This record gives sequence, C-alpha cells and structure tokens, in this order.
Amino acid sequence: MRFCQVSELLDWIDAFHQALAEKYKILADEEAVKERAALLLNYLSDHQRLLAESISKYKTDSADNLLTTWSDQCPELDLPDSVTQLHNTLSGKSTEEIIQYVIEFHDILIDMYKALAEKATNSSVKDLFENLAQMERQEAMRTVRDAQRLEDY
Repeated sequence: MRFCQVSELLDWIDAFHQALAEKYKILADEEAVKERAALLLNYLSDHQRLLAESISKYKTDSADNLLTTWSDQCPELDLPDSVTQLHNTLSGKSTEEIIQYVIEFHDILIDMYKALAEKATNSSVKDLFENLAQMERQEAMRTVRDAQRLEDY
C-alpha cells in the first residue's frame, strides 16, 4: 500500500468506471452475445460512463485542500486484465449471472470506500468516502432494478 492524494484516488475510481464502460461496450458489440445480454451490457456501459462523470464532478466540485489531502490507503485493485478475461468470465452467462458479477464490482468499490472512510484523517475526507459508498450502493440497487425490468420484456 502506498501513500496518495485524494485526487489520485478519485482519478483511479474514474478510470475504473471508464475501463468497465469500455469493456462492457466491446462485449455488447460482439456478435456471439445474446440479444438480452447485449442490451444489458450496453446499459451497463452507459451506467459506468455516468458513474465516471459523477466522480469527475466530485473532483471538480471538491475543495483543493480536500483533493490534496494525503491517504495511506491507496487501492491496488485491478479490473480483469483484458476484455478477453472479462469475456471469458461473462461469456454465455445469463443476464442474472452478469448482474451478479456487476454487483461484485460495486461491492469492491463500496468496501474500498468504507475502508477509506474508516481510515480518513479528517472529517471532510471521511464524508467524501461515505458519500461515495452511499452513491455506489444506490447505483448497485438501480442496476439490479433496471436489469430486472429488462428481464420482464
């Protein structure tokens, strides 16, 4: 674990969401993907892009002294190494199984945010990561709800 500034953490989170968005989009565009799975993957790609935009907005709206605060809890979590690895994980899966994997990604971030909030050196940083954890929980619930609507069609 290395030291980093809050701004670096937000950059990493933004990149995490952007990378997922790109990978979901690539998977959705593959010919072998079933129609419902492709619809779900396109939705997930758009959803991840919106989350990345939200993180960028947090960064833009946050005070400079918050962004320059140091943390000794810099995450070293990785996405699947490649689209191929993510494809192997999601290939042939039902929409329900895809959603289970998506929830795991949300849970990784929620756990990370909770750990960052618990180890925060000041209340502003703690509030930031508690708010991000709450946002991620809401987005996970929204994703599940919207995926269930897809199943109803």
